[in-house]
Amino acid sequence: MANILITGGTGFIGVPLVKKLQSLGHNLKLLIRESSNTEPFQNLNNIEYVIGDIRDYESLDKASENLDLIYHLAAYTRMWAKDKNIIEDTNIKGTENIARIALEKNIRLIYISSFIALGATPIDPVNETHDCEEGLYLDYAKTKYQAKKLIVEYLDKGLNATIFYPGIVYGPGDFNIFGQTVYDITRRKFLGCPGNGEAIGSFVYLNDIIESVVNVIDRNDLKGESFILGGINIEFGDWLDLIAEIVGNRKNPRHFPMSLAKMYARLCEFKTKLTKKMPYINRATVKMINHNWSLSSEKAIDNLGYKITPLREGLEQTISWYKDFIEKSKKKGA
Repeated sequence: MANILITGGTGFIGVPLVKKLQSLGHNLKLLIRESSNTEPFQNLNNIEYVIGDIRDYESLDKASENLDLIYHLAAYTRMWAKDKNIIEDTNIKGTENIARIALEKNIRLIYISSFIALGATPIDPVNETHDCEEGLYLDYAKTKYQAKKLIVEYLDKGLNATIFYPGIVYGPGDFNIFGQTVYDITRRKFLGCPGNGEAIGSFVYLNDIIESVVNVIDRNDLKGESFILGGINIEFGDWLDLIAEIVGNRKNPRHFPMSLAKMYARLCEFKTKLTKKMPYINRATVKMINHNWSLSSEKAIDNLGYKITPLREGLEQTISWYKDFIEKSKKKGA
């Protein structure tokens, strides 16, 4: 069994990853903040909680004693932050701290990046060599692109790392941009699709990601390799229509002209300046949705046995979770 440190273990991908690794008997350390929610793991053993922050090198140094492997998932993924410095400090400085620790202590690193770090794509699916700064409007996207470059630099220094680029991950428990979209359609509060919805996204079910990144623990031949863990490439409008169909909505989500969507996003940004709360949408996100993010998972399929859950099947399970969540929320509010 391996001694493993996980950053971002209380996040959307992190929680099921921790549960999977724990079920396999690995000895786990979770780097957490004092405010982190560890309730999902309250009945699990073989988990040590270490208070720290990836932005703090000293706390990482202490947390990385006697390790075989680090899973680095921690990132600031939201579309906005009160202090923009937190995005760069977390996604770039934090990632460099992890890379430096792993290199100095000769610890294997599995870096879970994002499709966004590859940049916008043409209509035809791209592979892991794709490198483009187009479409990186969000600060999150810009910093993930830079973090990818940084890890590649450390690979040249001898870092034993494998990089994964998940596509647009969906599944139970997600309330980020795309998860919020599924949730809003499920509860019939989705405002509509910006533009014609013809841009392509690669939607991947959460469980597919977990299985793949866990199955490489014993693969010592993957130093310096990178893999796209994509899903079904589909036009954004068709994805929305499929969600509505599964939910049972009589009508498909409406479409708004891109100009109107940007105007609404600007209003959301203005409201955020007043309230200091996360906007429902912003102009950077609207622009991003208007680009293609078409991915090929051929390398992962051929080399890792990667399997993609059919989109309808994954969405049915996800929507079932949201419906249950909505019902439980109603009962709590009653």
